[in-house]
Amino acid sequence: ADEGEDDDSTKILNWSGTHSVDLAPGTYHEPETVAELIDLVANAYREGYHIRPVGSALSPNGLAFDSRGMVSLSNLDKIIEVNKENMTVTVEAGARVSQVLDALRPHGLTLPNLASIAEQQVGGFVSVGAHGTGAAVPPCDEFVEALTLVTPSRYGVVRMTEGSHGPLFRLARLGLGGLGILSEV
Repeated sequence: ADEGEDDDSTKILNWSGTHSVDLAPGTYHEPETVAELIDLVANAYREGYHIRPVGSALSPNGLAFDSRGMVSLSNLDKIIEVNKENMTVTVEAGARVSQVLDALRPHGLTLPNLASIAEQQVGGFVSVGAHGTGAAVPPCDEFVEALTLVTPSRYGVVRMTEGSHGPLFRLARLGLGGLGILSEV
């Protein structure tokens, strides 16, 4: 429920039922466009209120839960591009792993590392350093070649790669929402 649309509070419960958070009306946001996300982050910064990104709430801990304010990217779930030649895919951060797999399948592609659950949002999947199975397979964030962060800084929306941002890119991949909100991976 977006701000002003619902008079009731919002309760979020993680998948294992071990953590929950109650949010007052107007403190849980589900932007429908990247422009709305950019406005939300800018307004939160300008007006001094807190928002914390949350993915699919599949984590067994409550790291993303914050009663002061949360934003879900569940509506920002577009598959932007599948590049078969480069074996890459670009998606909005709210796309679920299952959606990405469905988009890759017709191209004879898949993700290099999968967890046992495919309902994670890609932004959360990457930001928390999720891992699949196999001792020799690195965490999912290590496969990210580029990302876009929506920040409250003077830089606003920042497109990052290893080449453009070096160590900061590596930190942003596993940023836990602390450097900004992933909008594209």
